This record gives sequence, structure tokens and C-alpha cells, in this order.
Amino acid sequence: MMATARTSAGGPSRILLACMPKSGSTFLTDVMEALPDFKRAKLSSSPPGGRNSELDEARLKAARHGNFIAQEHVLYNEWTAKMCNDFRLKPVVLVRSLPDAIVSNRDHIRREGGAQHLCLADPRAAGVDDATLEAMLAHFRAPWYVNFYMSWRTVCGALMISYEELIANPERIVREIVDFAGASVTDRAVAQAVREVRDRRQSRLNVGVAGRGAKLKPEILRELAALFDFYPEAADDPYVKGVRAQVEAALAGRAVPPLGPVALRSPMTAPTPPIARPWPAGRLATAARRHGYQITLIAVGWLYWIWPEDLIPDDKWYGHIDDAVFLTVLAFLAGRVSKRTPGLRDLPNYLARVIRRKLSFHR
Repeated sequence: MMATARTSAGGPSRILLACMPKSGSTFLTDVMEALPDFKRAKLSSSPPGGRNSELDEARLKAARHGNFIAQEHVLYNEWTAKMCNDFRLKPVVLVRSLPDAIVSNRDHIRREGGAQHLCLADPRAAGVDDATLEAMLAHFRAPWYVNFYMSWRTVCGALMISYEELIANPERIVREIVDFAGASVTDRAVAQAVREVRDRRQSRLNVGVAGRGAKLKPEILRELAALFDFYPEAADDPYVKGVRAQVEAALAGRAVPPLGPVALRSPMTAPTPPIARPWPAGRLATAARRHGYQITLIAVGWLYWIWPEDLIPDDKWYGHIDDAVFLTVLAFLAGRVSKRTPGLRDLPNYLARVIRRKLSFHR
């Protein structure tokens, strides 16, 4: 019998895979999609004019039913934090060694052409020599990678994993992600999903080998390492130290060490809200903006119910008939509105129970 993915808290598992390009994210998303009851979601809109992607609230509302994973190249900022909080997204951050990412981007441009929103390039760039193309990527695309990592590296409640960990043991990483997201998936289902995606040979995993960046020219390696000099507060960061160690080894002609784990594993105990916002200005405003129609209908219905001198005075034995009719109509309207608002779909049934209790009390 096929296993079913459920969350331990009874709600859906909503995974935001915030990822560097060419970090194995398509392979990982394919594996997650192959799990029982998981689907792939698109949560960002394609911005015109080469701008960075941002999470789209309308897409989040449309995709929030069921378990999903969304593969997005998004930075962490106040808007990302708000969307993660409002829609209870579980952020998984996938990173890759910066020199290796440059080589993989070079191969991608040669194979599929090149202009992306992270680095605008003339299609003719695919025809230049390797050194020129790698220098262009180091100048224009590598800074986005550094900004991406720096935006996510101190976020509480995010699970940070590396490309190297993923290709070394994909089953362990997928197991860790589903546990982090609170989904119930068997080890057998995880192994089957990894095997299925590998057998299809359709995921873009390029070569799937770590350490390829060691062959970059020395001046490019030094430029990549120098990008982290602008962030002295991250000097002891595991990812920064790992990339610098790889660059130093490559420049010295030694074997490049693996990047290794990029974060301590404590996702289940990490606090989930990335940014603390005052309750009245945050949650209350969000609830009023999203559920304003339902709140208004409920308020009008209760005000009419407690108003003693309405169409039929409440002191008569049949005085609550008009209250019941009015509240039933409002409950129906609220139910129609809340079809697109999970959590309020039970409102008509709830109001019907209240009406029955009221009528039985006045008999």
C-alpha cells in the first residue's frame, strides 16, 4: 500500500526551497515531487526587466492546499519573512561551493544559452572561450550568490544544506527535509523516489561532481574569495570558511577539501518566526485584510441577534425567527466568500449549531 505524506501537526507541509542556481535544486525538487502526496509549486512571478524574483502572495494563496515544495531563487528579506510567517512555509536553503557554481554556470550557458535574471548576457557569450566566460560569471553572477547566502545564513528556523551533502547521500538529505517539514514519509518511499528520479535521467544535475572549480584561473579564484572580505562578521561562518579553504588549496596545488556541512543541524528546535512583528500591527492587520468580508458579516449577524428591538422584538416567543433567518443568510454569504479561505469553511456549520442552541433555549 502506498504511503501517505501527512504533517505531524495535521496541516500540510509547505517547503520553500530557497536555492542557489546550479546547486542541484531541480534534482532535489524532482525527488520531493516523487514522494507520495507531494507536488511542485511555483511561488514567484517572473519579474520583467531582469529584476530579482520575489514570492507572489497570490500564487501562495492558490498553492497552499496540500504538501508542496517550491524551488525559488529568492533572497531573504522582510517580504520573504512575512510570506514564510503568513503561509507557514518551511524554508530549506540549498547552497553550493562558489567556484564549483561558476563552472556549472559556464556549462549551463554553453548547453542551454544564457541570459538569466541573475546575470544578463548576450546569447553570443556562449561562444567565447572558457576563461572569458568564467571571468564574466565571477564579475556579474558570483556577487548574487554571495548576497543570497548572506541574506539567509543567520535566519532562524531555516534548514541549510549543501550541494555536496545532497549528491553524497540524497536519501539522507531528503529524509532530513521531510522530517524538518513535519511530513510523515517512510524510508522506503524516500529511497524509491530517489531511485525513480535517477532512473529517469531527466533532472539537470550537470556532472554531479564536487571540486570542479579548482581548475579556474588563479585570478578568478582570488576574486571569488575576496567577495567575502566585505562581510567580516561572517569570517567564522562554515560556508565562508569552506569556500576559502577550497580556494587556498586550489591555489597551492593541493587536493580541494569538500565543502562539508554548512550549518549546525538544529531545525526542530529553532524558532520559526524569522522576524518578530507586533501582534496588533502584524497578525491583526493581516487577518483584517484577508478576512475582512467574513469578519464584517459575522459582526453584523451577532449585532442583529443581540439587538432586542429588531424587525420582530425578541421578547415575543417567536422573536428569534428573524434573527435565525438573518444569521443563516449571512452564514451562507460568509461560506461563499470563505471558499477561497481555508479555516473559515466551517463557519456555516458553526453558526447553524449556534442557531439551534438559541432556538432550543427560547422554546
